[in-house]
Amino acid sequence: MHLPQHILLVVACVIFVGFTVGYVVLFRRPEGTPWPMRVVAVLSGIVTGVHIAEITDERASWGSFIAALVLYAISAALYLWAVSTTRRQRLSVAFSADQPQFLLTAGPYNFVRHPFYTAYLLYWIAGVIAAKELWLIPTVILMGACFAAAALREEAKFADSPLGADYSAYRRRAGMFLPRLFRPA
Repeated sequence: MHLPQHILLVVACVIFVGFTVGYVVLFRRPEGTPWPMRVVAVLSGIVTGVHIAEITDERASWGSFIAALVLYAISAALYLWAVSTTRRQRLSVAFSADQPQFLLTAGPYNFVRHPFYTAYLLYWIAGVIAAKELWLIPTVILMGACFAAAALREEAKFADSPLGADYSAYRRRAGMFLPRLFRPA
């Protein structure tokens, strides 16, 4: 049976273009783009290209098609929700040296501390499912490690800022990339 894998290819490409435009337009760069962020951006492009190249009809099943489409949709929805939440208070690009001036806890930030990174990771997990290639899993782990490094650096900046106490309380109730199942009152 021939599956409409071209739909997944188009969806994956459109979402990645949205991520790329967002990276350029949405984030402040007080001191330019730091070199670690440049490395992450290049790796993101390479990983995405590999995932898209592996989405073929030969390995596809209806289960993988539907699961990937749902994850792509969740990824895009979370990304757009984060964009909507941050449009009035632009965030600094990852690995920047500036100190945080505000703490976002509304929208998706009520559930996860790094919704943009979560959206990106869901996107690549969808790519693994769409391609049905287990050897792509290390690419998701690699990007997860990059985002964890960026997130930990951002969180250290919060801890050392006047927002440190508020951020500490926020960390207890919102997960880094996944929502906490049991949130303290």
